[in-house]
Amino acid sequence: MGLKRKHGGKAGLQPTVLLVEPRADELERTRALLAEGGFRVVPLTRFDAAAPLFEVIRPDAVVLAAQGPDFAAVATVRRLRQLGGSTVPLLYMVDPNEPEAWRHCLEKGQCVDMVSRSVSGAELALKLHSQLRLRAAVLRAAEGADTGTALVLHDPLTGLYNKAFFMAMIGQETRRAERYGGGFSVVTCAPQNFRAVRKQHGAAMADRLLVYTAVVLGQTVRESDVVARVSDGEFAMMLPGTAAEAMPTVLERVSARFELARFQVEGKVLRTSLMLGAVSFPDVVGAPTVLLKAALEEMRRSREVRRPDFGVSRISV
Repeated sequence: MGLKRKHGGKAGLQPTVLLVEPRADELERTRALLAEGGFRVVPLTRFDAAAPLFEVIRPDAVVLAAQGPDFAAVATVRRLRQLGGSTVPLLYMVDPNEPEAWRHCLEKGQCVDMVSRSVSGAELALKLHSQLRLRAAVLRAAEGADTGTALVLHDPLTGLYNKAFFMAMIGQETRRAERYGGGFSVVTCAPQNFRAVRKQHGAAMADRLLVYTAVVLGQTVRESDVVARVSDGEFAMMLPGTAAEAMPTVLERVSARFELARFQVEGKVLRTSLMLGAVSFPDVVGAPTVLLKAALEEMRRSREVRRPDFGVSRISV
């Protein structure tokens, strides 16, 4: 199977999912859910066999059961990323009654997306299809498949996607959600003291803060998410399949990761925080510019109502 067929989204062919699940009953249940969702499923009960099989079948996506005490799924994800880079979407299946598993995957799971074992088949299939379509769109744009020439996709300072590409991805995800159902969210953020750093320490130090912010965001998001720099000191993320109900957890996770990192100025650690804002589709509808503007407005309001412990507003969307 060629990479173009597998990741370019050619119509009429079932995408292949490698399913790694040690529990026989859960393996069969999830296999049936994925099959109903239009996937060809290759089931596997052993994590140590996942990497060799991955190299043989080159799946379109991988779903792994994440559970204690060893959390072998996380170690397996590290190996699969070495083999497949970022071209293959990965997904953890986590028992909602195991908070330790959720915490472990959130903190050490390589920023791979999670889904509850109790999720419906339609929701599981929708999440995977969404990730595959987004990945295919990114690859097509990067290869210039839509225009015949390579597009300028990235911000030269931070290496993140630029605003033009980000808006195109919001437009595509809107069309997908309108056609197939589901939703997505747009998150905006900015370093709380960016202007003060630039004024006091100069443009070079301000640029360092922007790069620092970009690195932290890149370490926080899932493979299916799109992160961009949308203005001088502002960033945005598009989160496919993430509903409004999940946003408080997402915002707290992003803010906590930013707090854990340390930005140094002249040998001293500068405590920085993020202003955050978010809106979700279809709660907010409209053109990509409307969604981004609404998220930026929520973020700017956080200057007035941010939480004092880590400097981020709790946005209700």
